[in-house]
Amino acid sequence: MEVVGKSKAHVVLDSCLHESVLYFSDHTKLMNCNPYCSNVKHLIELDMFQWVFQVADPRNNPITAVFFVRQVEEAFSFEDSYGQQLAARVKDMAHLNGNGKRIRMEAVHDYPQFDAVAPHTFVGKASSEICLLHQHDGRTSVYFDTNIALDFDLSFPLNLMPEGILKFMSEAVMSQIMQQATESMLCQVQSDICCTAAELAVEGGKK
Repeated sequence: MEVVGKSKAHVVLDSCLHESVLYFSDHTKLMNCNPYCSNVKHLIELDMFQWVFQVADPRNNPITAVFFVRQVEEAFSFEDSYGQQLAARVKDMAHLNGNGKRIRMEAVHDYPQFDAVAPHTFVGKASSEICLLHQHDGRTSVYFDTNIALDFDLSFPLNLMPEGILKFMSEAVMSQIMQQATESMLCQVQSDICCTAAELAVEGGKK
């Protein structure tokens, strides 16, 4: 059964765009802020990263989730096609100068073999998009979106439940876990690069 979780976050950093991009571009450092991520490995020769997460199934049994992603960075402005799509999401654009950086973590489907670190180990699909926008006051507005899909086998007695109900319950739990992880990550970002707490808004589990 495939379970999907989504989270959205917005934070305003007191650091400038350049400093903020340097922080979020540091893949390993950023992922180590996630309390559920137990290991991050940079597979340099394959130009990808391997994430190992420790989570739990609907019966609170431990599950090891492994993800493979590739990081892509690109500049954008509100004048290009992507910037126009993002502009529709931004509530107030008056404080932005229209230039920014987009950091994407794309799911890799052709990944190498690996040794399972636990009996219940599953490979999932993960993607994240971090959009950093320069503000006129020198600060940086960051929009952080994450999607995770995990396909795992149902054990007894879970396999006796209607899959639709179990899927709904599992995705609610997954979204809650992702929200907690997002909040924890942003708290660490606050500590590292001095975010403005009053302007921190986290919204998890919305599709």
